[in-house]
Amino acid sequence: MKKLFKSKKAFSLTLLSLALIAVIVIGGSAAYFTDKDEVTNVFTMGKIDIGLEEPGWNETDGLGMFPGSVKTKDPTVTAVEGQSYMRIRMELVDADGSPITDANRINLILATLFYDKDFQEDSPNITVGEFYQTQELDALLVSGKVLPEFNADDFIFAGNETGKPGVRYYNYKGIFDADIPSVAVLFTNVVVPADWDNEEVEILQGANGGYKILLTAEAIQSAEMANAAAAFTALNEAYGVSVG
Repeated sequence: MKKLFKSKKAFSLTLLSLALIAVIVIGGSAAYFTDKDEVTNVFTMGKIDIGLEEPGWNETDGLGMFPGSVKTKDPTVTAVEGQSYMRIRMELVDADGSPITDANRINLILATLFYDKDFQEDSPNITVGEFYQTQELDALLVSGKVLPEFNADDFIFAGNETGKPGVRYYNYKGIFDADIPSVAVLFTNVVVPADWDNEEVEILQGANGGYKILLTAEAIQSAEMANAAAAFTALNEAYGVSVG
């Protein structure tokens, strides 16, 4: 009987020991509460996109012009994507592609450019097919419905490229925004006054019988730019030019 009693006691102690061990393990696991969560940050690169077209201009429109000629020439820039600072670079070159540097010739070319504020209306102020004398054009300019050379409502003349009098820059005022979308027209018409004489026409056309107006729209992101001046300075650096 003694042996049996001892064995039962040993068995009971073993169970008790197991129970204590179990209590210690459970207590250790439940002493701390833990949790976790995650945040995923997605980074993408912004994008800007602009478009330049001339809806009213055909390639042959500039051929065979004479005093009294009136043509629609409407370089139009549209913000396609993103927000940017935008400008238009205008380069005047001879018929053979060489830069025009003569001040008289440059001024005469600029004198044929006009921005008609109502050019998209049913009754534009400058009508293709009409003959305009210098006096009539001056009267349109005085009325304020027609502007000389470029659309000063939306652009400012930023200056010439250093050392290149025939290269001119026109900066768009404000942010060029695709969410609107922003649309800007630099000028709308080329008009050769009907009373210009042979001397003026000969200067205008030059020794090679004509000239070209090359237009380029340029844009740079507006994000992370302190202001327009900083943006256009960065654009100058990007293209390796000096404007002033």
